[in-house]
Amino acid sequence: MKDLNNYSTHNIKRFNMNNKIFIPKGRLAEDDAALKAKREALKKKLLEGGKITLKNNGSVTDDKGADSTISIPKGKLAEDDAALKAKREALKKKLLEGGKITLKNNGSVTDDKGADSTISIPKGKLAANQWYERDPELLEMEKIAMAKAFPHFTLDKLDDGRLYWIGELTPGIYETKFNERLTYTVMAVYNNNHPQQVMGSSVRVYPVLPDVDDLINRCGFRPFHLLRDSSDNLYLCTNEADNVSTGATVTSAASVLGWAVKWLMSYELVLTGDLSKETFNRHGGI
Repeated sequence: MKDLNNYSTHNIKRFNMNNKIFIPKGRLAEDDAALKAKREALKKKLLEGGKITLKNNGSVTDDKGADSTISIPKGKLAEDDAALKAKREALKKKLLEGGKITLKNNGSVTDDKGADSTISIPKGKLAANQWYERDPELLEMEKIAMAKAFPHFTLDKLDDGRLYWIGELTPGIYETKFNERLTYTVMAVYNNNHPQQVMGSSVRVYPVLPDVDDLINRCGFRPFHLLRDSSDNLYLCTNEADNVSTGATVTSAASVLGWAVKWLMSYELVLTGDLSKETFNRHGGI
């Protein structure tokens, strides 16, 4: 990954699976009915927006470990919408040129609801300091939320000043069919402008080990729900702007990692044959 290799105390070797085939260790007999029923139940919750009990190792199938219930909103792990992108470009132009912006009474510049209030934005520069320096209380809230939901993740900083969490997620679904537990090392990287209500969230989840290429090689197709950052790195499209919370009690890293678990659950259900590739890739399919 181009800009994400300089994280301290972590020297993670990337897999090279281009010349490998996967021979799952598993049952030569029929799939165990109870485990298949568990996968069907998880699939149903994914499709209907139910609540899932997440263990502190990132598993959704284990019976061991502390529980942390996450709600999975019924909705889209969607691609960047062209109309929304055009709206952001227009706002960017106004910011750079010192134009006037229509502000809603909820503080939004993108909503179509609420009373209008026009503000002028002087042409100039935004402060260079990071969000966690401007709002240390928000950082503390993030740490508390992560300690509760993902206590095995650690916080670190990239050379450009961006904070990130790194750790492993282990949904455990693949193991119920093939007796092999798949583990994913991921980085949840804060944008410099966090917290902002933006497509894909102002916290981006990057697969590190296995990386995106390895994920694609394993499933045999390019998952639709991937976005590309300004450095051409692919990251998980974990949610849409409407699903991102901002405010004094923001817990977006924990929330976005919860969505990443949803993404990986769907991915493993495809690998087990319980969820079709077409449903996984469809806009709004999961």
